[in-house]
Amino acid sequence: MRRIKVLYFIPNLQQGGTEGQVLELISRLPARFEPVLCVYHAEDIFYDQRCPPGQPAHTLGVKRMNLAALNRLTEIIKREQPDILHSFRDKSNFWARLAARRAAVPIVITSCRNRMMEWRYLVTERYFSRYSRLILTNSVGVKRELTRYARVRPDKIRVIYNILDAEHYRPPTVAERAEARAHWSLPAGARALLVPGRVGFQKHQIGLLWALRSLARRGQLPSDVIVLLAGRERDRGFAAVAHRLARDPLIARHVRFLGAVKDVRSLYWAADLLVMPSLYEGLANAAVEGCACGLPALVSHAVNLDGVVTPGVTGWEVPTGWPGPLAVGLANALASSPAELAAMGRRGRGHVIARFAPRPGHGVDQIVAVYDELLAEHAPQTTTAAAS
Repeated sequence: MRRIKVLYFIPNLQQGGTEGQVLELISRLPARFEPVLCVYHAEDIFYDQRCPPGQPAHTLGVKRMNLAALNRLTEIIKREQPDILHSFRDKSNFWARLAARRAAVPIVITSCRNRMMEWRYLVTERYFSRYSRLILTNSVGVKRELTRYARVRPDKIRVIYNILDAEHYRPPTVAERAEARAHWSLPAGARALLVPGRVGFQKHQIGLLWALRSLARRGQLPSDVIVLLAGRERDRGFAAVAHRLARDPLIARHVRFLGAVKDVRSLYWAADLLVMPSLYEGLANAAVEGCACGLPALVSHAVNLDGVVTPGVTGWEVPTGWPGPLAVGLANALASSPAELAAMGRRGRGHVIARFAPRPGHGVDQIVAVYDELLAEHAPQTTTAAAS
């Protein structure tokens, strides 16, 4: 039986939640599907260990799309003749729809996985959404913005949560935690606050550093606290400001910039608290993964739209964007005993496993069900066209 070919289109495979999720999806598809991955460029593949053999199959050789790259994408699609074209990220969704129209792809699915869509895609999304059979999102917050601001019809959008590898992202043994803490040079007795995510406006590290300075001024920042900022510095201007704030003598010895970290699980295992003060998110992979590893979490409301954290039970939620409430949340977390934090972490793992871990009818199964549904809808049209 012929395998069902799905062509996936995404800008790159650099560090990012969407990129990791695409590779997880490709790796977990049933054998009856044939995945083909196309990217703008194949430089700096962060998730090289997750890449299935032979992927990405195609690269356009550009950092930014243009008409020449659109022509190359169209030719690739015509050669591959996929049954489904599935694109990810706002900018690639825009170009994928254009190429799919030119190449007459029967089924086009686009995925929006973050809030705060760039204005140029926001203003065109209402029109171009007609060229997607479905738009998949990973968060109710993303769906809300698509319907409210881009004016996309609600029936065109489905929310399917991220894929969580619950066996990989698990609490460490005593030996594994000790090894992870030694690897990250964390002294005995130090309390590590992990802040995952690229250093940029969205992740709001500046607000966090401001909150830390506020605590230090009031004498509420314990001497044993170490803050680990793990992520590539995508926004150079923002990163420069963050580094300058971190050099303040009040907090300098508490803050470490780690850059991009491939083995993020070892950071979850070494840390005592996950902190994510983002200004906007879809479903934050790091929040789900960290909680699955048994970490209690302090998150902004923007991170928690899909209920990753149960406030007061598995962690804390603070208002989005305000350093003052963030400082209060940090003070409350730091005032908690190790036993209280550990109990929150255990409850947090149970919560995210129940909500996000793979099980029949969840995650990949939901996406495969979408593929099968759209293929079934298209088949009668194909049969009718052939008969006529």
